[in-house]
Amino acid sequence: MTIQIAPLAALLIVVAFAVGISVFKYTAGSQGAGGRGDLVASIASGAAVATLLGLLLAPGFGQTPAEPGAPEANPGSAKPIR
Repeated sequence: MTIQIAPLAALLIVVAFAVGISVFKYTAGSQGAGGRGDLVASIASGAAVATLLGLLLAPGFGQTPAEPGAPEANPGSAKPIR
């Protein structure tokens, strides 16, 4: 089975991973030689960056497009009442 991923979604995933890894490495370096990075902060920052970029770059990102022949919400309202 092949799953198609939009190029913008792939870019957001790559940027989120890069931000998460850089935050993890920064927190590991700031805690000394034997310190471990802050995993929660790296995941949270990556998710926040991906969410913000998704909202800013693609309004309606993740929503399915409307079908061109979709019926109206209230089809009876177009006919005049006699």
